[in-house]
Amino acid sequence: MRGVCEGEEDVRENAPKQGVTVSSKKEMRDLLSWDARRARLEEEIQDLERRLATKQLELLELEGQQEEPIDNHVLLGPTGPAYLSDLFCHHNELVLFHVMADCEFCDVWLSSMQSLAKRLRGRVAVAAISPEPLDRLSQRAASNEWSLPYYSSAACDFSESMGFAHNHGEAAGLLVCQLVEEAIYVAAKAPLGPAPFCSMWILGDLLRRD
Repeated sequence: MRGVCEGEEDVRENAPKQGVTVSSKKEMRDLLSWDARRARLEEEIQDLERRLATKQLELLELEGQQEEPIDNHVLLGPTGPAYLSDLFCHHNELVLFHVMADCEFCDVWLSSMQSLAKRLRGRVAVAAISPEPLDRLSQRAASNEWSLPYYSSAACDFSESMGFAHNHGEAAGLLVCQLVEEAIYVAAKAPLGPAPFCSMWILGDLLRRD
């Protein structure tokens, strides 16, 4: 008399073996493959970050070697026209936040810089500048509660000469100028955008998500 029901032995013989199955082996291979890909990806990212940092330092050094003074442009402010040299306000250095016309990214960026700008203003002059007409720029400044001085470059070619406006559109960024014996020089310039990498671009991009 058999101790099991008829056909049970066949079922047991055909049942999956305990341990690692074909499916789990595939999952293991996929996991190991992903770990390898992730390691290579992280290595490539780190290498690219190192090369980008090196190029950024090279760029800053080259920009600092520009010895030709820039024009003393006439800008438009809330109280009237002002020379670029007037913005230094008894300082030898001027930090300019260049913002694009009607740009929500720029509004977030400049608003986030308010606290830093206040700390800087004890050491250097600080102002915002934009190719946007003064009336619309004043509305933006009021709605965003900008505390730093702002000026429009709509009546001159300041934005174009600094590389922040061109045939393809406008760009935002940071500009540091130095006043040396009544001549104005560009000491440093950095763009606000995805390349070269800028962390504020990621934060500003969140505004576009629903």
